[in-house]
Amino acid sequence: MFISYRKHEPAHYMLKVESFSILSEAETWKIESDVFEAGGHKWRLDLYPNGNDPNGNDLNGNDEENEGSYISLYVVICDTEGYSNGWEVCVDVCFFVYDHLHDNYATFQDANGHRTRFHENKTTWGFDKLISLESFMEGKSGYLFKDSCVFGAEVFVVPEFTQLDRCLTMTKPPTTMNSYTWTINTFSSVTDDVLYSDVFKVGKVKWKLILYPEGNILCKGTHLSLYLGVHDAASLTEGWKVYAKFKLRLLSLDIEDDIEIETDAWFCNSVNDWGFHGFIPLCQLYDSENDFLMNDNLTVEVEIEVMGTLRYFL
Repeated sequence: MFISYRKHEPAHYMLKVESFSILSEAETWKIESDVFEAGGHKWRLDLYPNGNDPNGNDLNGNDEENEGSYISLYVVICDTEGYSNGWEVCVDVCFFVYDHLHDNYATFQDANGHRTRFHENKTTWGFDKLISLESFMEGKSGYLFKDSCVFGAEVFVVPEFTQLDRCLTMTKPPTTMNSYTWTINTFSSVTDDVLYSDVFKVGKVKWKLILYPEGNILCKGTHLSLYLGVHDAASLTEGWKVYAKFKLRLLSLDIEDDIEIETDAWFCNSVNDWGFHGFIPLCQLYDSENDFLMNDNLTVEVEIEVMGTLRYFL
């Protein structure tokens, strides 16, 4: 939870509670505010003066782990019965508590700045432990004045186009963990049109090498084709996107004769592999002077130098 302070009041809703101590002493379970509108939707605040924990933990000082009570505060989306199936509402939520001593508002937001998605199975969001009741009741906190306090909320609905905002993270995998070598034995006996390596992991992504012994597409029958692919791309989350700068190599007996091509690409649902149709002419591959097929074994390698992942802000 991220806490800050500001002078101006909440834009959408404020709830003033008088005789707060009576609510606390009476162990009032929950207070529901009036319904208010924000961003074209209807909302309410749910205030738990003595705390609430959806997981069933005790927030009222009856066990050692949760010594001391807490105030819990949530925002609830209302009147969704008329919404279409699969509805979602993406919002930025900020809670407020008025500080009478300093004439400002303490604001409470998600610590990581994450937006909140409301949907059929998630109609409530907030903080189980907004403020400890002991701290709230202290006079120096300024939250209680003549046994009255003020809570508030802002609920800003995020337009659909900004829900696709992304965060790009670039990394350089350690050199000891950024390459994979694949040897195909008795290569001249291979009859399959396409071969797939075992799955290997670099960074947080699972990869595979894809090789066409007799070429692919325009280079079929003239070249060997070699690609780097994302493993099981169909199972990844919708909208996934991964960048890689990498080198593909065909190893020779003499390292100086290795064939190496560097490239980079963005991998996604529509482009889940990238490489070269014409990686090496077949006549050059099978030329014994080049030593690419020692003992009829072919060895290829990939080295991933830089990776990037795009994820949603949410």
